[in-house]
Amino acid sequence: MAVELYDEHEQSERVRNWIKEYSSSIIIALILAFGSIFGFRQWQDYQANQQALAADYYRVVADQLSAEEYDVAAAEYEAMREAVGGSAYAGLAGMRLAAAQVENGRLAPAESIYREILDNRRLRPLWPVATLRLTRVLEAQGESEAALALLDEPAPTGFEAAWAETRGDLMFERGRVEEARSAWQQARESRLADGSNTRLLDVKIDAATAATGETS
Repeated sequence: MAVELYDEHEQSERVRNWIKEYSSSIIIALILAFGSIFGFRQWQDYQANQQALAADYYRVVADQLSAEEYDVAAAEYEAMREAVGGSAYAGLAGMRLAAAQVENGRLAPAESIYREILDNRRLRPLWPVATLRLTRVLEAQGESEAALALLDEPAPTGFEAAWAETRGDLMFERGRVEEARSAWQQARESRLADGSNTRLLDVKIDAATAATGETS
């Protein structure tokens, strides 16, 4: 019994000594642990608030575009870029605004938006569509070579047909009929491979063939 009491006393002393020796380290570790948890929760709350703010901005921009208040929509989009420019909502709002600008003949502002999207790595999923739309804007502004240069890089996965068709359209406008036909045929093969409709491409290929004086 005395031995057991001695062991308990000795163990208690060891524990007290250990706590005394390492108490500072324990306290620091606990502070860091709780600080990390608190910081992570703050970060989560911040991200949630940013997401909600981005969604609100997007709705405002979309509503203004529906009301054909294009200047107001553009102003709201600029405020959105300042507040939550890296969010997916900002990219989608920019795409909608740029499309509306094109429809209203405002090509320069649309070009600027598409270029901003292409410069933003956080909006990478939108790059293929933004690139294709930008080529059309540049072509409409008489910058055909700059438009074609955007398509020099290999097509992103899933956009092979759209890439080739757009390239064919631009070449045909430049009078490069053979190159246009070749690009359209490439696009047709891609669409056939994924089971898509090729009717419009067939019409374009026939037009290119007729322009060269050949028979299909």
